[in-house]
Amino acid sequence: MKVLARCLLVVSLFLVIAPALQPRDDYPRRPKLVLAIVIDQFRFDYLVRFRSQFVARGFNLLLNGGANFVDCRYDYATTVTGPGHASLFTGAYPNIHGIIGNSWFDRSLHREVGCVADPETRLVGTGKTPESRAGASPHNLIGSTIGDELRAAQNFQSKVIAISLKDRSAILPGGHTANAAYWFDGQTGRFITSSYYMKDLPSWAAHFNDQVPGKEYCGKSWQALPESPGAPGKVLREPLPTSEPCPSPHFFTAWLDGTPYISEIELNFAREAIKGERLGQGPSTDLLIVALSVNDAIGHAFGPYSPEVADTTLKTDRYLADFFADLDKMVGLDNIWIALSADHGVAPNPRYIHEHNLGMGIFNEAAVKTAVGQALSKTFGDDNWIDSVQYAYIYLNLATVEKHSLDRAKVEGVAAEGAQTIPGINAAFTRSQFITGNLPQSALGHKAANSFNAQRGGDIFLVIDPYAVPTTSETSTTHGTPWNYDAQVPLVLWGSAFRPGVYTSPCQPIDMVATLAVALGLTQPSGSQGRALSEAVK
Repeated sequence: MKVLARCLLVVSLFLVIAPALQPRDDYPRRPKLVLAIVIDQFRFDYLVRFRSQFVARGFNLLLNGGANFVDCRYDYATTVTGPGHASLFTGAYPNIHGIIGNSWFDRSLHREVGCVADPETRLVGTGKTPESRAGASPHNLIGSTIGDELRAAQNFQSKVIAISLKDRSAILPGGHTANAAYWFDGQTGRFITSSYYMKDLPSWAAHFNDQVPGKEYCGKSWQALPESPGAPGKVLREPLPTSEPCPSPHFFTAWLDGTPYISEIELNFAREAIKGERLGQGPSTDLLIVALSVNDAIGHAFGPYSPEVADTTLKTDRYLADFFADLDKMVGLDNIWIALSADHGVAPNPRYIHEHNLGMGIFNEAAVKTAVGQALSKTFGDDNWIDSVQYAYIYLNLATVEKHSLDRAKVEGVAAEGAQTIPGINAAFTRSQFITGNLPQSALGHKAANSFNAQRGGDIFLVIDPYAVPTTSETSTTHGTPWNYDAQVPLVLWGSAFRPGVYTSPCQPIDMVATLAVALGLTQPSGSQGRALSEAVK
């Protein structure tokens, strides 16, 4: 009888849960449009520090109605723009997607190459015929993005459009099959693209450029909002001394590109893309990627605790509120999913670091090459031992190593020891350690491994101390380290597929595309290592 009772209990439990095990005929429930917003150099804490000054339907639309992950950190060591944008949309790190920096030393060419530079293409849309400048493309990106998988799953009927001020911030997120990537050309003051995508700009984009975007700001100062912390109503940048007509595009856009106003221009271009490409109006889900770049330039110049960054964050909030309101009219927010994240954070500037006794402040990057060169010459004899030094890599001159008939691993070891004599160097790992898997079994060793790509990485990989900043100014700053001020960023998922709430479980920004792929019913991007955040998916 006991056995029978147990069997009956099991059957009854199965009948209760069986409906949940049945395949759903409404999966996947794809929206008309997925909007991915990436804000360059946007620390997680900005959403906390400035929230009391946010308007109702900007960041607060997402924070109040979305899944907000408050412990989201990159698990690699080279937190800069190119690798960050590539990681967000491939769901992988540089060891897999190959974008190890904004640029790197190419041994076959014996020179530095940009991460999206492509001499086989030409720029499109600068207004010059024929185009003389080389274009750009995703040819260095290894593997697929979420946009590539979305397009493939829907027989390439989905449209994928990526927009930014920087070429790499549009091209890498868009992936290999994007319909278009557009970025802002400071020389001409126009949004341009590459022959990789098209021969000519579409009429809507050409019309936008012909209206001279930014002309309304000519002669205008950058004035802080009345509610901006630290500088309410203050003029943060004086207007250019101008007379009618506006100064040359290069002269004026150099000023404009250091103010938050250019984000409004970028979002205006995104509005025209939605209308011109009829995004969210077709039978398949479309993907629009908007990477707001000027936050990075302003953060570099003034640091994360400056009035300039505070006001830029508040203006970004207002611009997004207006953009979301227009999206509601054009597509309907009920038909849209929104993902918000950032490519990296930023360190405090050296002045702040010194005032609060946090660390060394300015790190002398140039001293590394001198110390390594001296160590190698002392051990092996005077010669040209180094091809290139750029944080975080040292590239040895392999011809010199071969000329002296030396063991490469031994030369790497001497170079690493030389680098570590410089104050501010926390660790120096060698190429041989990466190749043989002989890295320290530590969090730092793991982050370094995720950063190294054997085809493109150098011979010594450097990590600087916390609060050591490779800059020459007390008031400017940068990023690019594994430390949390560079690595922790927001991750918010908003829309009908996601459960609103604050989630404290640890996550990584690469989880964004893993989660979107699950919600959209897609194959994960080819190299994706992220975790689908199932706790936030309905």
